[in-house]
Amino acid sequence: MTIFALILSLCFTQGQLFVEIIYSNATDLNLISYTSNFLKQTLNNQIELRETIFTHCSDTAYFAEAQVIIDLTSSLWFGSCIKHLANQAHFIIISSNPSSESYNEWQFFSSYHIQEHYDALLNLVEFFNWDKFIIISSHNSEEIYNGSLNGFSDKNIKFFNFAENETQDHADQLIGKLIKPTGIKNIAILNEGNSAEKLVESLKKKNIFSSGCGIILGSKSLWNIKEDGVLAYIELGLENSVDNYSYEALAYAKFIKLILEFQDFSDSFKLRLFLEENTKNHHLQPKFSLINIQNSSKAKVGEIYQNLSINDKIFFPGNSIVVPNSPISNITISMADGVTNPGYINSSYSYPVKWGAQFALSKIKETNILEGFEIIVQHTDCGAEVYSPTYSYSCFNKLKTQLGVGLLTTTTAPTCIGNILSLRKLGISIPHISENAPAPTLTNKKVYPEFMRVIKDSRYNAGVLFSLIATFNWKNIIVYYENSTGPIMVYQYFEKMTNSTNINIINKPSERLIKINYRHTDYAQYKPWMLNAINLKTRIWILFVNAPSEFYFIEDLYDTGLKRGDAIFLFYNRIAFALPTEPDPIQSQKLLELLYGSIAVDQADWVGDYGQQLKEGYVKVFGSDTVFRCFSFDAAMLLLNGIKYTIDQGENVEDTAILNANLRVQKFIGCSGTVSVDPDSNQRSTSMMSIFNLKWNEAKNLLYEFPAGKYDLGSAQLIQFYDNINWYDNTTDIPSDTITYSECPFDKNHAKYSEKGASILYCVGLFIVVVTTSTTFYIWKRWWKVEIPNLTTKSLIKFEDYVAMTMIFIYFLQYLAMGPDLDKYDKYSDWLGRYAVINFHWLTKGKIFWLYVNIVIGAVGLWLYFCVHIILRLEAKFVNFFSTSSTNLATILMPLLGNAFFLPIVSVLLSIFQCDQSIGDELSQSFVRNDCNQFCYKKYHLPIAIVSLIALIVYLPLAIYFRPFWDHSNDDANIKPRSLFLMVKSLLQVCIIVLNKTVKVYSQSLHGACYILLFLGFLLFCIKKKPYNYDRCNLWSIISYCAIIWSVSLSSLFWILPVKMYSIWLAFEYIGWGLMIAFGLCYQKNHYPSLLYSEEAPDITLFFRFSLGSTILASEINESNRERSHRKKYLPSVIEKTKLKKITQDSVLSISNAPNNLFTHRVSSLLVEEQDNSAIDISSSRSLIGAKI
Repeated sequence: MTIFALILSLCFTQGQLFVEIIYSNATDLNLISYTSNFLKQTLNNQIELRETIFTHCSDTAYFAEAQVIIDLTSSLWFGSCIKHLANQAHFIIISSNPSSESYNEWQFFSSYHIQEHYDALLNLVEFFNWDKFIIISSHNSEEIYNGSLNGFSDKNIKFFNFAENETQDHADQLIGKLIKPTGIKNIAILNEGNSAEKLVESLKKKNIFSSGCGIILGSKSLWNIKEDGVLAYIELGLENSVDNYSYEALAYAKFIKLILEFQDFSDSFKLRLFLEENTKNHHLQPKFSLINIQNSSKAKVGEIYQNLSINDKIFFPGNSIVVPNSPISNITISMADGVTNPGYINSSYSYPVKWGAQFALSKIKETNILEGFEIIVQHTDCGAEVYSPTYSYSCFNKLKTQLGVGLLTTTTAPTCIGNILSLRKLGISIPHISENAPAPTLTNKKVYPEFMRVIKDSRYNAGVLFSLIATFNWKNIIVYYENSTGPIMVYQYFEKMTNSTNINIINKPSERLIKINYRHTDYAQYKPWMLNAINLKTRIWILFVNAPSEFYFIEDLYDTGLKRGDAIFLFYNRIAFALPTEPDPIQSQKLLELLYGSIAVDQADWVGDYGQQLKEGYVKVFGSDTVFRCFSFDAAMLLLNGIKYTIDQGENVEDTAILNANLRVQKFIGCSGTVSVDPDSNQRSTSMMSIFNLKWNEAKNLLYEFPAGKYDLGSAQLIQFYDNINWYDNTTDIPSDTITYSECPFDKNHAKYSEKGASILYCVGLFIVVVTTSTTFYIWKRWWKVEIPNLTTKSLIKFEDYVAMTMIFIYFLQYLAMGPDLDKYDKYSDWLGRYAVINFHWLTKGKIFWLYVNIVIGAVGLWLYFCVHIILRLEAKFVNFFSTSSTNLATILMPLLGNAFFLPIVSVLLSIFQCDQSIGDELSQSFVRNDCNQFCYKKYHLPIAIVSLIALIVYLPLAIYFRPFWDHSNDDANIKPRSLFLMVKSLLQVCIIVLNKTVKVYSQSLHGACYILLFLGFLLFCIKKKPYNYDRCNLWSIISYCAIIWSVSLSSLFWILPVKMYSIWLAFEYIGWGLMIAFGLCYQKNHYPSLLYSEEAPDITLFFRFSLGSTILASEINESNRERSHRKKYLPSVIEKTKLKKITQDSVLSISNAPNNLFTHRVSSLLVEEQDNSAIDISSSRSLIGAKI
């Protein structure tokens, strides 16, 4: 031990502790004064205090009496000198913070080690379950990374350094541009000076310091922190410091009190050991007070010593007691996706449209637009399509604190404007973004600065329509517009464009404006306008009218007389989405007729590969209905991009003016192409337009819009078509704008129902049904009440048998064609009618119809002549060529005219009386359905009607009589129908013809019901009575009637049920037929073996030899027959028993010259019956039919 050290050790006594404050010229004099005074006041009787300035390291005499040195030199060099002297003189050094120099055993520190502060923070974040947060520290970053953060290895932290001497602007930049964009709202601030005050102020400025965030301070400077909700931990005993001087003084006093606990100050080594035992690494044992700022005051709520101890409630920002453990920030936006229309029925459209916005919100994580933020959506229902000031204000008033930073507003202009006005009244000016609302009034940025939309102004759409009209070379158009601000402005813009061109609006200016919210109740007021417009014979109609008013107006145009082909409607926006999903069948039919083939223009959606990719993703989640969903997606993305841009700029997204301005500078690729807002207005700056063609959607039973082309200002070709436009007539040729042809001498649209004409039609129909019924009953009782034996043995099939089986199929087609149709615009029923020889309408227009009427009347006259010829046996009385020819023709034509053509003849004759439409109230003003040029019951029509009625009266009884006659007189036929069946069938056919001409015209479903009842009765009759003498024919007749009932049932349901997908109904029909045919084939195979067979053709050489007069032996014929078949036993027995005699050349010639008819066939069969006659006189048998009668 040196002499100097010995002198110092002798100076230690057990009395007062001698403390010397060493300072330098660099020391803050206020710190010296405050520390000295504070120590004297608090420890006056326990220590002896002296202040000494330290100027150079050789001043060793200053430490001769000191036991404890408080180092306030604020100099690393002087501090090093003091530690060196302590090693020699063995005195205790108390410093505030450790320096970066080497460790000294005599040096102790009044503050805790930096690691203890981070350990305390770790205790808190684990207690709060924070896994993701931010640390802002003023500590030396090298010291921190050398070990202080080791305990946070399992945490997701972002670390930022902020020095104590940085400015408030620097703090604002740090928080705004680096901290806030992360979205993390849980923040820990560790500092040594007053930087915490600056950082907390910046957190307030940038709106991070709010409900849901957590702020932890590890700081000594709590004296200026007044923000409620801040949670701080500070060294125990120092929490009441009021400034930096008091903090330091309290810290030194705290350490000296620990020294005073030792009491024996004579042995510096023992004192050092005592301090080492009661400190941690020469620092005081880490004990922290947990301070919560409440009501701008410090409240102690717990302590941290080894473990966390909380003994009172902790309040977080926003006066919340809920621990903010969300790792990310919440940003609230509001979405107007409600359905309420105050005073009206709820909307079915507004909510699904917002699915596009919801899809955009779901894509945030994929696009990394706002990583670290969670978007909270506040749904509003303050008026979907109808604005009520009282309701809207009341609704928003309840939500005013929850609306967030922006509103995805409604799709209609009235509610968009209403939302703006209501929020202005509440003092809220957040941005409003709409996916639609194209009204020109909303385009004005000065009037509605908070509004913007992602589509163009509707005037732009009208401009596209104008370009299309010019492209199609249309000159004359009819325009109507609604009495509301938007449509009026669009009309004025459109009219201004037409003034400088040769495109003319030809309906009167005074007859163009219709009331807002037009309904059917307004029809009487506007009917004269509609009639005037229809009479202009212009096909191009433009309606600047909002849905659903435009649909009511179009339906009334239909009722006024506008029909399919008379109009092509052009719409300045999409309309199919607004059509009723469950329309009235009649109204739906009107809209289908008039809207089919029309054109609509609107913003293009799902543009490009990216747009199609988004569409595929949307359809997977929300379904196939994508109308306006794309723009809803882009509206949401515009708001999200604006929020991100504002945050990235370090600005407050809650500042509505800043956010609004930032939204207007956004430009991004959306699902509808490049999205940006025009800087001088509220509309989209650039946009591609789609040209839609209205077509029929069978699956949904609605019209749909097919994208046929585009209008693109950025393209070299302004208008481009992807596909041909299908017009009202299903052609692709551009129709003219003027209706130049009319098949009628009057406007057919003015036609109306004629009660008088319909009454005559119904009377004639009822009359022929009565005549047919009475005649049928009388004829059956008088002549044809006979039975035909069933076919039980195998027989050779004849030509007549093929005809009988074929007629079952022909009747099936005829019956089916006479029933209700599956679809008015389908060709299926018309096809059946043509090929079943029923429907002459496809060839019967105008004068051609009357040509066929004359042919039918002539055919009936010829039928009457044949009947007289046969009944009076004129061939026997007048043997000449004419009489013979008449007989031959009768045998051919009468079965055709009486059977196969029965339905067509009666149908055409009854069509003469279809005068149920008229242009006036008089009977003579009614006209024939098949020829509107022919008025009824005057001039040409009256005599032809009388002749037709007489023809029906004459034809029906005779046809009913001769039907069984021809079948029974044909001895060669194996298959024969029963007389009673033929009688009932005739009556059935007349009934279905009458129904077809009367009931079917006005009600397909009622017609189908009557049809089903008739055929059910007929089916039961056939099952009981068996129509044919051959079981196979009975089976297939019954199956054909079942198939008719099945098809008619489906056709009737088609007109009743809402499902109008024609292909589905047709598929059901074919499936039913297929099952019935399969059943018939199986049942026939198992129960009804074939009794008819066909024979191969005979050896023609034998007939040549026979015709040349050669003698032919039966053995030769038999041998020839064996070679071609094994059916010898069915050959005529006369050939087996005897040799055929030679027939003279004259007889052969008479046979070869005989007509190939029923009679020659029967005569030729006599060759095997009359064995003893060498020649046969064929003419002697020609009176055979007459003999039967």
